Amino acid sequence: MKAILNHNKLAQAILYTSRCVSSKPNIPILSNVYISASSEGISLYATNLEISISMWIPGLIEEEGKTTVSAKYLADFLSASKSDKVTLELVGNSLKVTLDKSKATFNTINHEEYPITKDTDKNFIFKIKKQNFISCMDKILFACSTDNSISKIQQTGVFVEALNESRISLVGLDGIRLSLKNCDVTGLNTKNFLQGIIIPAKYISEFIKIVDSDYYQSDEIEFYLSSNNSQVVLKYEDIEFSIRLIDGNYPDYKKILPDSYIYRFIVDKNEIEDAVRVVNTFARGSFAFKTLFDFDSDTGEILMKSSVSEIGENEYFLNVEEPEGDGKLESAYNIKLLQDVISKIKTGKIIFETKGPLAATVIKDQSDDDFLHLLMPLRREE
Repeated sequence: MKAILNHNKLAQAILYTSRCVSSKPNIPILSNVYISASSEGISLYATNLEISISMWIPGLIEEEGKTTVSAKYLADFLSASKSDKVTLELVGNSLKVTLDKSKATFNTINHEEYPITKDTDKNFIFKIKKQNFISCMDKILFACSTDNSISKIQQTGVFVEALNESRISLVGLDGIRLSLKNCDVTGLNTKNFLQGIIIPAKYISEFIKIVDSDYYQSDEIEFYLSSNNSQVVLKYEDIEFSIRLIDGNYPDYKKILPDSYIYRFIVDKNEIEDAVRVVNTFARGSFAFKTLFDFDSDTGEILMKSSVSEIGENEYFLNVEEPEGDGKLESAYNIKLLQDVISKIKTGKIIFETKGPLAATVIKDQSDDDFLHLLMPLRREE
């Protein structure tokens, strides 16, 4: 194998490919990237058996061939080097990497030992605009659980479900909070997408890190399902990112979505951010970041209060708009979880709705009818 490639393109591709490599794999070859040189260019492939990525870059191929080398060390070497072009040459069991002012030799492992998990027979399900996908996921991923125990594993994923031929819903939850976002898509193939799928949230985050850069110009991401419905494939330009789906049934979240409210008010996003920032100076020292949250529908005012027994307490008064309710609502929240959702609402006003002090609170973005967040309050001591 011998290939002459654009240095920046190869360095970027190896860096992205290395994201799918295990840091401490049980099988040594899984720390490597699979490199294949053909007449059309160089193909890169890496997997940790849960996710895989394949990329293609053009180049001058003087000799075809295949090999595998350490993804991390090759990525580090190329990132630290400067050159217009780079030459890859397989000599015996070594890969020689030559640049303008530097070179390196990497030990290889026979490519025939590499576990290729690509499914060439996949079914298209929909397309989505890249920025729409990124902004939608931004309001979902933070709410997903990080508990990988058997009983909670489904909650570590984003539930993707078809609403109609042009819209999907995304759901993330962890037992204390829930985020739901409806998104516009194109070409949704309901025949190939009869039921919802659960995609691991941590791997969606990895994919977003790759595509959310100025390096790529395409505006659309294509979604496919593998022929056995065990993987979802996200295709973007010359990248194919495969993720093994989470098995099992997703919690029936629709049963817990409130259909009415007793208390309702609207707050300015910037003002409640200020309030949270101030109250958090004490709340972060209390158990579960507990913050008292008292709403008076008559005065249209909220009192937020937190305390640390050995230190003291602090308060913040916040005015609201369009207050509704029957007198006072005395509740409490984990201020960190409240801060999380507020940070995902970029501008404008935030709507709060609840049936009572221990009922789930619905938090909405007034400028986005397709988003809602459910947050369970904390039980407050009398």
